[in-house]
Amino acid sequence: MKKNLLYLLALVTIAFASCDPLKDTYNDIKPTTVDRTIVINAAKTYETTALANAGIVEQLNKDYPQMPDGTKANVTYGFKSNTVKPVDSVYANIQYTVTTNDYTDAAAAVGNGTFKTYSVAQAAAFLEWKYPQATTPLNKLVLLTYQFFQSNATPSAGVTVTEAFLLQSSGWQKIYLISPAQYTALGRGINNGFTSADVSSLPVYFNNFLKADPLVISPKAGDVKYITYKYMQSATIMHQKIYLLTYDGANWTATTTLSFLKQKGKWIPDPTIYYTMIAADYLNLNLTGVNYTFGTATNRGNVANFKSFNISATNGTQWTTAEIKEALKYTLNLRFPNATANPELPYKITYYAYSGTYAYVTVTFIKTANGFEEPVTP
Repeated sequence: MKKNLLYLLALVTIAFASCDPLKDTYNDIKPTTVDRTIVINAAKTYETTALANAGIVEQLNKDYPQMPDGTKANVTYGFKSNTVKPVDSVYANIQYTVTTNDYTDAAAAVGNGTFKTYSVAQAAAFLEWKYPQATTPLNKLVLLTYQFFQSNATPSAGVTVTEAFLLQSSGWQKIYLISPAQYTALGRGINNGFTSADVSSLPVYFNNFLKADPLVISPKAGDVKYITYKYMQSATIMHQKIYLLTYDGANWTATTTLSFLKQKGKWIPDPTIYYTMIAADYLNLNLTGVNYTFGTATNRGNVANFKSFNISATNGTQWTTAEIKEALKYTLNLRFPNATANPELPYKITYYAYSGTYAYVTVTFIKTANGFEEPVTP
């Protein structure tokens, strides 16, 4: 029995020595990243997003050094102040009404032809014509009065509207303007403005307004709204101020969320590049003498004219999803000509679409050896 046991042990030893079926597998094991997201509420508040990025990175490296590469962290924090300071907030200084001559003089840049009306995108294009981003300081605020036209929604002559636009790094953007009816609902309709007595209640007021507004459609967690309102410093001094709120999935709150990524052993701010198409980008889709490989002459002419992709029409001006994506890739190549291939660096480009109503749509791309492509989802 003892001899048989020794023979058996010898055979087992030979088997393992002569053939390790997992040997190649062991040798091929490489460090891998993970798809993991942690959610954190920061106790500290920050004055600016830049300070928040720096402070939260330091805290993550201190508190979560053990997390593997590829881990993402969504960190929610509060601002020390949720106000955004415009370049000029004096109410009388920030109002502008588009004149009859403006509609004609700016037509080539705006694309309104002979019409004396604008869409929202065309209004933003007009502001780029009047106050070019290249020579205008960021956070310039304008209350713009113009004739607004929307197909099947307004008369052909348009309707007179006053809307707020803020110059941001991505260009002129329409922001949320508190209306006379909203002031009236809070008993502030006489002067259409808030006072120091309202300051502590502003987040509640604005949250209720945004949630009740049918034009604020399907907000997503993390969406940010810039709300501008009139502030009565005294009976004769009025300012137009801006307040920042972020949607948490249920309410608009005075906090915001930043994303961070664990990469090469260190936490870094989310490297995603965000870009919103401006008027010039739509015009670039229909230039004379350019041989385009996407869309048609008709739908390219329409997007250049209205500064939005028509996805609802059936008259030849409509764009398919595939055509839009090719146009977005074309735009990214123009805007980021020196981008290098990097599958870990997303580019999120936002465009204006018309499907009966206007809405912003965001698509994600990465730069590969073959150009900008949508990332492959595992």
